Amino acid sequence: MAVSASVMQQLHRINRQKTDLKGQLERGPKTILAAQRKLQAAEANVEQIRNQHKQMRMDADRKQLLLKEREQKIHSWETKLNAAKENREYQTIKEQIAADHQANIVLSDETLELLDQIDSTGESLKIAIQFVAEVKIEVAKVEKQTTERMVVVESELARVESELLTVEAMLDGDFKRDYFRLVAARGEDAMAELEANSCGGCYQTLTTQLLDKLNGGLPVNCPGCGRLLYQTNMRTLN
Repeated sequence: MAVSASVMQQLHRINRQKTDLKGQLERGPKTILAAQRKLQAAEANVEQIRNQHKQMRMDADRKQLLLKEREQKIHSWETKLNAAKENREYQTIKEQIAADHQANIVLSDETLELLDQIDSTGESLKIAIQFVAEVKIEVAKVEKQTTERMVVVESELARVESELLTVEAMLDGDFKRDYFRLVAARGEDAMAELEANSCGGCYQTLTTQLLDKLNGGLPVNCPGCGRLLYQTNMRTLN
C-alpha cells in the first residue's frame, strides 16, 4: 500500500502534538510540586525565625534575671560596706561593688541590644507569616488552574491519539514496521521533512542517489540521524 506525503505530514504533526500534550501532563504535577515546595520553604523559614525569636527572649529573660541578682548582690555588698570595721575590709568591699557595677553596665547594654534584636526579629516573623499566607493562596491557585488544565489536556490527548490511530491505519508493509519501530524509540523525532535537499532534523545533505529514491516515492531514512524523511511534493512512499 502506498503512503502519500500528506499522510507522512499528518503523522509527523500528530506525533508532535502527542509529545507536546504528554509533556504538558508531565509538567502539571511538577508545577504543583514546585509551588508546594515554595510553601514548605516559607513555612520552614517561619519556624526558624520563630525559634530564633523564642531563644532570644529566653536569653533576654536570663540576662535580666542575672542583672537583678547582681543588683541584689551589690545591695548586699553595700550593707556589708556600712558595717565594715577595718579599712582593708572596707576597701575590698568597695572594689567589689565597683566591679559588680561595671559588670552590670555591660550586662545592661547587652540586654538592651538583645531586646532591640527581639523587636527586629519579631517584625521579620510577622513578614514571614504574611508571606506564608500569600504563598498558600498562590499554591491553591496553581493547584486549581493546573488541575483544570490537565483535564483539558487529557481530553485533547485522547482526541489526538484517536486521530493518530486513524492515520496509522493507512500504513502497511515495510513502511509500517519501520514507522512503528522508529516512533517507539524516538517519538516525534522519528520523522523529518526534507528541507533544501537536507534532513530537517539533523541538516545533513542527502546524496543524489537518496534524493532520487525519495523523489521516486520510496521510503528513505536519513543516513545521519536515521529519521524517516518525507517531502511535501513527494508522490508516494511504497
